[in-house]
Amino acid sequence: MMRFSLRFKLTAAFLSITLIFIILIGTCVNLILERQFKSYILDQQAKKDAEIVQTLETRYADWGNKWDSAGLETLGVGALGESLMLRISDGQENVLWDAMTHNKGMCATILQNMAANMRGRNVGVKGGYAEKSYPILVNSQVVGHVVIGYYGPYFYSDSDIRFLDGLNRLLLLAAGGATLISFVFGAYMAKRLTSPISRVIKAAGQISKGNFDDRIHEDSNTKEIVELTDAINTLAQTLGKQEALRKRMTADVAHELRTPVANLQSHLEAMIDGIWKPEPERLKSCHEETVRISKMVSDLEKLARFEGENLVLVKSRFDLSKLLDKITGSFANDFRNKRIRLEMDNHEIFLTADEDKVEQIIINILSNALKYTPDGGTVCIRTERQDKNIEISIRDNGLGISLEDLPYIFDRFYRADTSRSRATGGSGIGLAIAKSLADAHGGSIRVVSELDKGSEFIVTLPA
Repeated sequence: MMRFSLRFKLTAAFLSITLIFIILIGTCVNLILERQFKSYILDQQAKKDAEIVQTLETRYADWGNKWDSAGLETLGVGALGESLMLRISDGQENVLWDAMTHNKGMCATILQNMAANMRGRNVGVKGGYAEKSYPILVNSQVVGHVVIGYYGPYFYSDSDIRFLDGLNRLLLLAAGGATLISFVFGAYMAKRLTSPISRVIKAAGQISKGNFDDRIHEDSNTKEIVELTDAINTLAQTLGKQEALRKRMTADVAHELRTPVANLQSHLEAMIDGIWKPEPERLKSCHEETVRISKMVSDLEKLARFEGENLVLVKSRFDLSKLLDKITGSFANDFRNKRIRLEMDNHEIFLTADEDKVEQIIINILSNALKYTPDGGTVCIRTERQDKNIEISIRDNGLGISLEDLPYIFDRFYRADTSRSRATGGSGIGLAIAKSLADAHGGSIRVVSELDKGSEFIVTLPA
């Protein structure tokens, strides 16, 4: 299948539209002109006939109320020059002058020329020699008759043909000029429209090769083109950030796994080589490392399951306040060990949702607050019903999150402060899991935070 470029199609479209309009306008102009010109020719013929009759009446009076043969010949020859053949007779029907008798060959030539003109302009026109007879009146008395012969029902003279041909040439010239202008303008507009698209194609090709730094800077006053270039630039920026995050995630996972695996390897090799005895304390250390690895693998499995399309929510109606009491009770020792004060603004609120998944959301956020709140700090939990939604707020006065890190904290393995996160043992998956579960319920999580002043995570779920 033959394919054409958008620039070619746009230029061809401009040319096609212009040519269609030129043909339509040219056809309409010619049809209207032919009709109007035909009417004009008939009017002119009637005026010429009237002028001839009036001239004969005037000359008859000037000649002393009688016919002058020389004068009639002059009038007749003059009429032949205008392609009109006269036959003049007196009051008794005696022929005084006849163009056919005067020069029959010239009359035949005139008629042939008229016929050629008419057939040239109107193919298949039906016409032939026609005559009209008029009485010559002087003092209300008929003193003679004049028969005017011509190519009927109407005819175009040589000057008429030249006028029509000149007009058609002018139309063709205008059509040629319009076509040229249309081609130039169409090519220019096509270039203006397709250049940004070509640039988008090039940028998309760079993105497909993994180069996310290329940006489109071409200006355009076309709304859709601007939206397209903005979308590609945003895509490149987002993919670049995702690629950087992926590399960072790979490095983080490698780091998190390398330390426990290295410890396990060194401890086991020492015991195998007989350097260390498999004492309970050393075996406990190996067990802790395996638990650490297992927890990370478990978090990854949870994230994959919660982000998958086949996540099934088992919804039931439960009291959110009782669930929060259960969760805070399990965290009580951890908060007590860090001397963190836990404040509750909690009252009976019933919620229809997957209780286990909601519990997972709150545990992940609360454990985050525990990790990043220093000893002696405060964590507040508040619940509130708002219209058809339930809002759960978990606020701390811990480390806080910088403005640069806020947009990415729900990305998996993203950790705002790598060194402090590692110190707490976090893998950077908890918030990603919480967001996936909130989204699955049709809810959302938002965060308000300020560096070194604390953070507030607000979970909104449909009641």
